[in-house]
Amino acid sequence: MTRAWAAAAMLLGALQARAQESLADETARALRAVRDSVGRSVSWAAAAMLLGALQARAQESLADETARALRAVRDSVGRSVVAIEVVRKSDPEGETGGGPAGVHKHYYNRPLGPATGTVLTADGYILTCAFNVSGEILRITVITPDGRRHEAKKLGSDGKLDVALLKIDAKDLPVLARAKLEDARAGDFVCVVGRSPDPATATVNLGILSALGRHGGTAVQSDAEVNYGNVGGPLVTLSGELIGITSRVRPRAHWGQSGGIAFATKMAEIDKALEDLKKGRDVARVSKGPWIGTLAASPIEGVQGVPIDQILPNSPAEEAGLDAGDVIAAVDGAPVKTIEELDAAFRKKKVGEEVELTIRRQKRDSKAWEEKKMKVKLAEDPN
Repeated sequence: MTRAWAAAAMLLGALQARAQESLADETARALRAVRDSVGRSVSWAAAAMLLGALQARAQESLADETARALRAVRDSVGRSVVAIEVVRKSDPEGETGGGPAGVHKHYYNRPLGPATGTVLTADGYILTCAFNVSGEILRITVITPDGRRHEAKKLGSDGKLDVALLKIDAKDLPVLARAKLEDARAGDFVCVVGRSPDPATATVNLGILSALGRHGGTAVQSDAEVNYGNVGGPLVTLSGELIGITSRVRPRAHWGQSGGIAFATKMAEIDKALEDLKKGRDVARVSKGPWIGTLAASPIEGVQGVPIDQILPNSPAEEAGLDAGDVIAAVDGAPVKTIEELDAAFRKKKVGEEVELTIRRQKRDSKAWEEKKMKVKLAEDPN
């Protein structure tokens, strides 16, 4: 396994160098062809064709090397990634409820199929996202990469970190080496490895490390695609070292699944809660703050504010008359530009308090925007 990690690391480290060498070689050959053509009247078209192929060849080389490197990471890290099957009697947290046709409500609901977990210790402790094992549970089964099925016991969970600890009867499970987070930088490449929808095959998603101090410093942020299938899996460096456990994907979360924003709870933070988790304690439950019941969309170029992708049924936003496509520009007169700023504005308020939202709404049969003021009474976040 050590040799495999070394090979993967060497391959990844060589990507840029190989692409640059390839480009340099092609450039040298092209220039020699141009030089010779002047003296021999060789067709300039041939030289032009060769020069035009430089970028394409370099990109193809880089793409091939990247694909091989990602497969190496997937195969190595995948040895420590398990599939989790959960049978529930009820699942209130995994559903958004009903809604009108066309709002893709089923996309936000928890789908059928396995979730993902990460081996913590060789003797059968498994970490996963707390959401993966929420609800009224009848049975949990962990499927290890060798295909064996293990009955699992849910121990403790931490609502603030959004992680849970499972235990299976196993030994000699492969454990991932830890990354040195102090050496990490925003912009580093990272991967998420999962085991869904087919437990027999690991998945890999590539992204960049966007920020190191999210959710009160307990999590990192990346743009690697995280969804209900791979959440609970490891976020790793390109050398396969463990940064954290992917978490915080819920039906009513602003970013939702596959939303372009992904979070992973840092291993150092999990270590602090580990003894309580092993003792079966549910610790650090998240206090339920104010909520209006919207799911955010991607920013709209030229329109300041937080666009609304979906209005959740029976929510304060629905009662106030907000629509999908509206843009929340201000809360009580204070401008908001991002989801984080909107959340921060709501956290300053109390459940039951009324706020005035400044809404930008596109006029019918026109590309122009109009501005409206709406009163919304904040409710308690049901998540």
